[in-house]
Amino acid sequence: MLKLFISYSHKDENHINKFLNHLAPFKNNGIIDEWYDRKILTGENFQDSIDNNLDEADFILLAISDNFLASPACIEEKDRALTLYKKNGIRVIPVILSPCLWHKHKELSELLAVPTDGKPITKFDDVNSGWLNVLEWLEKVIEEHKKIHSLELKEDFLIFLESTDILSKSHKSKDLLKLEDIFTYPILSTYDDKESRKRYNSVNLPDEILEFGKVIIAGEKQSGKTAMCKILFSQLRKLNFVPIYIRDKNKFLGNPENLLQKAYSEQYSEGELKDFNPFRIVPIIDDFHFAKHQEKIIYALDKYNTQLIIVDDIFGLNFNNQNLIIDYQKFKIREFTAIERDELIKKWIRITEESKIQINPNHLQKSVDDKTELIERSLGKILGKGIMPSYPFFILSLLAAQDIQKPLDQEITSQGHCYQALIYLYLRKEGVTNEQIDIYSNFLTELAFFIYSKKSTDITDEQFDEFLNYYTGKFNLPISVTKIVQTLANVNICKFDSFNQFGFSYEYIFYFFIAKYISENIDQNKAIINYLTANLHKDENAYITIFIAHHTKSSYILEELLLNAQILFEEFEPSSLNSEELSFFDKNEDKIIKALLPEFNHDTDQERKKILQRKAELEEDETEEVDNSRSKPKFEHREWNDEEMDEIEKLDTNLRLSMKTVEVMGTIIKNRSGSLNLESLENIFNEGMKVHLRILSSFLNVIKDEDAEKGMVEFLKERLDSIKEEREENERELKPDEIEKLARKIFWNLNFGVVHGVITKAIHSLGSSNLLTIAENVSTKEGTPSSFIVNHGIRMWYGKNLRVKEIAERIEKNNFSKTAESLIKYKIVEHVRLHKIGYKELRKIEKELNLSSRKLLVENKKKN
Repeated sequence: MLKLFISYSHKDENHINKFLNHLAPFKNNGIIDEWYDRKILTGENFQDSIDNNLDEADFILLAISDNFLASPACIEEKDRALTLYKKNGIRVIPVILSPCLWHKHKELSELLAVPTDGKPITKFDDVNSGWLNVLEWLEKVIEEHKKIHSLELKEDFLIFLESTDILSKSHKSKDLLKLEDIFTYPILSTYDDKESRKRYNSVNLPDEILEFGKVIIAGEKQSGKTAMCKILFSQLRKLNFVPIYIRDKNKFLGNPENLLQKAYSEQYSEGELKDFNPFRIVPIIDDFHFAKHQEKIIYALDKYNTQLIIVDDIFGLNFNNQNLIIDYQKFKIREFTAIERDELIKKWIRITEESKIQINPNHLQKSVDDKTELIERSLGKILGKGIMPSYPFFILSLLAAQDIQKPLDQEITSQGHCYQALIYLYLRKEGVTNEQIDIYSNFLTELAFFIYSKKSTDITDEQFDEFLNYYTGKFNLPISVTKIVQTLANVNICKFDSFNQFGFSYEYIFYFFIAKYISENIDQNKAIINYLTANLHKDENAYITIFIAHHTKSSYILEELLLNAQILFEEFEPSSLNSEELSFFDKNEDKIIKALLPEFNHDTDQERKKILQRKAELEEDETEEVDNSRSKPKFEHREWNDEEMDEIEKLDTNLRLSMKTVEVMGTIIKNRSGSLNLESLENIFNEGMKVHLRILSSFLNVIKDEDAEKGMVEFLKERLDSIKEEREENERELKPDEIEKLARKIFWNLNFGVVHGVITKAIHSLGSSNLLTIAENVSTKEGTPSSFIVNHGIRMWYGKNLRVKEIAERIEKNNFSKTAESLIKYKIVEHVRLHKIGYKELRKIEKELNLSSRKLLVENKKKN
């Protein structure tokens, strides 16, 4: 039975009773179940009952009169009804009981009022005739509702809606991966002439698309546009609308109405479009940018209140009459940030590992952390802004490729296999046979290096002809050049830009094939490898170097990396963080904010969300255009001469080179953890760690200078003095000695933050669940507090293993500085915050390591 909610003024109850009499046949035949507030039972919450029945209604009848319009309660129900109409498409039927100014209410005047032409019931010679007119309209609405509700989608189209296309067979634990298994809503950017672009979470779009009405969504290839169409199609069907999906490879030629009818017939098992009110029909036009007569189609779609138009570029809609799309809400799909990637990775993991997660709650966290690192390394996020779009297609393809065992006779690493599988997936989708794959691969390898040799990322038509002359003179090419170029363009491996320059669509494909060429010709390209490894501060060089290591097991590139690592900050000894080295720091130990354990059963998910939020914000900042002045360091209170600026720029370059070198070394040993011998793994790990520890020594050498401390404290005091005016009226003014004390506290906590940051960078640059033994061996051989902290940091994050007793015993040894003790305790607290720790284990940590909890701190404050 369909549920009818009746909103009325109690002063008009005689009219409602009359209406209920006329409604009796509908009730008796099991068609309508009406509800109005007289049905509220004694003891029920009056307002909750009204709200719940409003939300559950299929139709809402507003009994409009002067009494209704004068009642605040009725107006509130009217507003709620109109919200449901806009949000969910609930049919709202204004019934005019008596003459009143109902048409002055804009929202009501836009609805179809009954009786016919909005003639009041009381104006009929016989009110029964008026009510019969209302019932005739209601019957039409009911019939349409039932007809739409009973519509069934054809089996083939239902399969399409559920399909993840070429990823359908990608999950090792599921025969058929469905869209609902892994769909993750992206963040969109709004495009509005009236305001700047804003972020919009598309998780709200299914609930708000009817309010927006006409929507345009733009997105790059593989950004998830079609998946969004499918999700919104399914949502609109649940709301009893008739969505129609159109994707026409023939440029949408012909009468738009005929295209809609044809698509309807292919998707629904019965009926015709003309059977339905245009209000209930929602055209969903995918790849609209291919349409030849775009303006004509937009004109034809105007009668449909709700539409979804999908394009590759909003600014590619070049209409002579821009007013045609002025009423459309415009969005662009953004790349996934850390938050959306985390959600997608969890969905992928849960398909396989739900039972393990139920047994061990930390199993999900370990799986997520491992796969997140794989994805971020593969996307290139660890080394820079990235080389692969952070869209779900790429993330899922990488996850799937990792799960597929690569052939044992291949030289390429597991991560390199992920890139290779993705590229081959493109080609196979376009119909390239296994026999032809080698032809395409060789063509792309030679093409990539040819472009690279031109010191560019793309080439002109003339240069492409030059390449073809070279290639066909050296290799057999049994496939026509036209066919190859068309195939590469179709699968978005290569493309022509707006200036007709030819190049690779994605950086990862470009770097993959450059590296493949170099690795296959190492002896002839040693000079290039020398240049790359000496200039890893440039992102391009770092990426290509890693890809070379994916393709070859040659020791040459590793030897060059080690040589370059050994000369970075070579004037400094690696920091040991022992008592002698940090005696000056330990004197200020009382100024460092203490690490505090969280309370038992704290929300680890919330803690992880905070980290993800910070990462997401950093990633989004990187995508924004940065003003040149913001990208350069700003120094206050003094002028810097050219010589000093040169030194600053030199230090900045050396720091970036050092960090990138260690990241590259770390990535290589993570990828080659099973194929490099133990000695090589330990050597690379140790040299990478020492680079970070030499950087740390250079920093400690600066801050232990008393003049440096004095100058920085004076600067901080000036800054603290300058913000005095901003303090609250009731806030006590600090005395000069208190300001100095605060400045020194800030200074030493900033220093500690730098030390902690360098150690953390070493842990994540070199750490891996496959390198736990390597880290342990290096730590044992080095025997320093710094190597001990790096080892246990890796063990905690990658092994999910906290050795409380071992850490407690090491802290007690003489050469373990107080600062080093604070560092390891901060890493332990970080581990506890982000993992589910049992009560007994938490108490053991607290006791063995003399760590206080936040709860204890609060209790002590209350006592004092």
